[in-house]
Amino acid sequence: MGSRRLAELPDAFVEVHIEQGPVLELLGEPLGIVTGIAGQVRGTVTFEGRAAHAGTTPIDERADALIEAAKFVLHVRESARDGGLATVGALEVVPGATNVVPERVTVSVDVRAPTADGLEKLIEAIGFEPTWRQDPIGMSGPPLEALRAVLPGAPELVSGAGHDAMVLAAAGVPTAMLFVRSLNGGASHSPNELSSAEDIALAVDVLTEALALVEANRLSALPEHERP
Repeated sequence: MGSRRLAELPDAFVEVHIEQGPVLELLGEPLGIVTGIAGQVRGTVTFEGRAAHAGTTPIDERADALIEAAKFVLHVRESARDGGLATVGALEVVPGATNVVPERVTVSVDVRAPTADGLEKLIEAIGFEPTWRQDPIGMSGPPLEALRAVLPGAPELVSGAGHDAMVLAAAGVPTAMLFVRSLNGGASHSPNELSSAEDIALAVDVLTEALALVEANRLSALPEHERP
């Protein structure tokens, strides 16, 4: 959907997407039903030290901001529990020279959790102030029911990545999402991203059947004089 705004919301929405992770491959399952999309928060934490010459300042006399930042990176990882995820993906080191003890380090923090309560607990455990937030959103309504009817017993997953389905569901549209198994260990956003032709074909068949079921149920709920 990108940044375009829909002039009119659809009656229902079903999205098919590569999983972007290894879970379905590990389970040996070609498809999975997404029950919700995890909430996300992002922010930064800055550590201050004192710049000093790398060759003349004794270790015990240093105020190395990068050492404190490194401890925090491990703390972020160790804080992730109960399905939550926490990631440091970027460091800004000042002055950023090979022969200077860092005086300032800014650390990015990306936190995700399937529930709002889990998200808040993880933020508190890490100890930082988010500057951007996306609340968790659940899939619901006839599209989700249709996928479950077409794929009984299929694995059900929470997506840790954002998708168009998140936007439509947040706008009140009954929404569902179908994951296609990622191969190559769940490689994503890289040339190694891969799903098999067989899994993709199966996803198309399931999508077709699920949409037909959604429409059939919609029509059956109409008064007889309104049915086509």
